[in-house]
Amino acid sequence: MKLKHLPNIISTLRLLTVPVLVWLAAGKNQTAFAWLILVAGLTDVLDGSIARHFGWTSRLGAALDSIADVLLILVALFGVWAMHPHVIVDEWPVFAGVSAIWMIVHCFALYRYGRLASFHTRLSQVGILLFGLVVLLLFFHAFVPWFFYFAAAISFAGGLESLVLIALIPQWTPDIRGGLLQYVRERGTGNIR
Repeated sequence: MKLKHLPNIISTLRLLTVPVLVWLAAGKNQTAFAWLILVAGLTDVLDGSIARHFGWTSRLGAALDSIADVLLILVALFGVWAMHPHVIVDEWPVFAGVSAIWMIVHCFALYRYGRLASFHTRLSQVGILLFGLVVLLLFFHAFVPWFFYFAAAISFAGGLESLVLIALIPQWTPDIRGGLLQYVRERGTGNIR
């Protein structure tokens, strides 16, 4: 095995946790679900860090990472619904708003580029991280409303930033980590068209 494929292998392993997580959530095995989603979340940080550190980034890796992120978020929501339905019922407008913005982002990216955007901006990554922490707090401790609202606001802002980037960037360009600020800076140099 060539080490340059390690980030893609890690992303693929994260994808393989999705059916196991669905099975654990359906069986209401909260402890195992929480630990496996924690490990899957850590692999999300690990694969990207390795890829960037060693310069092993690729279009396939960006796509795998984006697909794994979307599926992990969906399975986390399913886990919350299956084991803590009161959170979904009580906070449905917030869940609906954040879910809607990201569904629009993904549909717009598929329409415009024929694939997921894969910008991996810092703002969207912080939103995903915070949402992950909300889920982990819920499963390991309790629901923390103020933290949930904060995570939702950051995630929504990340979705808005991604929508603007999709509107501005005519061809698929992965890993615009600096978001709109990076776009503005690099547009002048011709690195982003």
